[in-house]
Amino acid sequence: MNRYLTLTKTFTKAISMSAPQDKRRKVMIVILSLFGVFGVLLPVSVGSGLLVKLMTETLIPLGKGPMGIRLIYHLICLLTVVFGINVVFNEFYFSNDIEYLLPWPLRAHQIIASKFTSTFFSENMMQFVLVLSCVVGYGIASGMGVLNWLLSIIGIITLPIIPLAYCGILSMLVMAFTKVIRNKDVIQKISVALIFILVIALVASIGFLKDMDIDNYVETLAANDQPFFTVMNYVFPNVTLFVKFFTECDLLALLAYIGVNIAVVGVMLALSELLYFRGVIGLTSAGKGKKSKSLDKLIAKSKMHKASYSYFLKEVRMLVRTPVFFTNCIAVNFLWPIFVYAMYRVQSNPPTIERMRQLYAINDIKMQLFILLGVVGVSVIVAAISSLTSNAISREGKHFSFMKYIPVPYQTQWDMKVLVGIIFPSAGILVYFIPACIILHIPALHIVLYTLLCLMSITFVSYMGIYIDSIQPKLIWDDEMSALRENYNTFFSMAISIGFAAVVCVGGFFLFCKTRLTIGMTGLILMLVLAIANAVVLRLTAKNGARNIEEQEET
Repeated sequence: MNRYLTLTKTFTKAISMSAPQDKRRKVMIVILSLFGVFGVLLPVSVGSGLLVKLMTETLIPLGKGPMGIRLIYHLICLLTVVFGINVVFNEFYFSNDIEYLLPWPLRAHQIIASKFTSTFFSENMMQFVLVLSCVVGYGIASGMGVLNWLLSIIGIITLPIIPLAYCGILSMLVMAFTKVIRNKDVIQKISVALIFILVIALVASIGFLKDMDIDNYVETLAANDQPFFTVMNYVFPNVTLFVKFFTECDLLALLAYIGVNIAVVGVMLALSELLYFRGVIGLTSAGKGKKSKSLDKLIAKSKMHKASYSYFLKEVRMLVRTPVFFTNCIAVNFLWPIFVYAMYRVQSNPPTIERMRQLYAINDIKMQLFILLGVVGVSVIVAAISSLTSNAISREGKHFSFMKYIPVPYQTQWDMKVLVGIIFPSAGILVYFIPACIILHIPALHIVLYTLLCLMSITFVSYMGIYIDSIQPKLIWDDEMSALRENYNTFFSMAISIGFAAVVCVGGFFLFCKTRLTIGMTGLILMLVLAIANAVVLRLTAKNGARNIEEQEET
């Protein structure tokens, strides 16, 4: 037990972000944390709770109130498996501490139990909040008693155990009996493929949204006649038992829930004794085994460029050639129309392209205001979600010292990282938006106005993101996914961006509605607001950016 606790504490500390190094950074982290709580965590929690509340209120008259929360929990567990596979593989087999652990007199189950525990707590903080918000939504709708609330705490803390244990079992079976995965690159590509499969499934399902009869769906949900439920009840029995014991105060279901979790974790630990060392010994690091190029060939193929351009190419190549960075930071910029299309299809009577064209031609106020504010909102959110700049310094990792010692000014490096963060989101938005404007016959002057609003919004988010990352970058990570998912700076940047977009869009809406300003004048005022925001963040970066990098300790 002592070894387990010591290892768990060590692993958890190793994958956590380092503590702020001075008082100024501590104050900034506290302020950013408040933005994160009120800008992302609280809205997502409230939204999830309201969704479960509405589903529960609809299903209670049919005598199937818990079915809604069961559906959400099944989805949460499924997504935990999909996004947890890469994390578990990397933590179990490809972390930098493996070569130091193997010579020690440690049993396989001790290593796996400790790594599993540290991964469980570090990867599921957001999930804990989601599970809690769903319980609150259900409890309000159903009027739960005190005992129900107390019992729900057990499931709130432990629901992600089985999905992550499945990832652990799968990783050990694959590594012990196949040669499919021998380095980080392969598992990253598999994770990317799974994410794209989810996206394709989402796109395929959008076509059914328009004709979906919500009443029939609720009836089939209440009748437990959904194939999804049939499969998920077998795959994740913990969900059914959790919902049963906290909604009905069923102690037998509670004991069964505890037993199922112990059984699955026990299987994982038992397999670790049989398979873990077999799979981990002899692993090679990513890229080993490839023929190394001679120095002469590398020099012969090298070309001389300006320092700024070379640094820009370095950033682009890092993002494009790393599967995790490519998927999470670049590809996401081009996927946002899927969600816009889904919102369009779920409307009961969506306007046709011809109708939208006519509305814009007659200067319909609602249509023009929707596009004006939509450009700002989408630009800010897409740039924030791509997180190209909010982890730009963290992506350097153990090579952070490279930034300090190359003969390139900090400001140049800073600007090139921001430029990358501006180009990809801008391309991802304008490649769809400009053709849409042409199809809708929007005047050229309006297109220019919208394009400027888009670029100014993305520029603000990009400079703000890298400034946040420079305060306390996450430089210690074993795999690229950790640099993204375990980096609080991305979360902070997203929170501030969402809050900024809400203030600008809601403010623009009320400004237009409460005054007699034209759409053009409203757009110019929005440009002025964005210009001021950009000036403020540029001032911050010019004043503190280089100092933040200089004062940052090397790893």
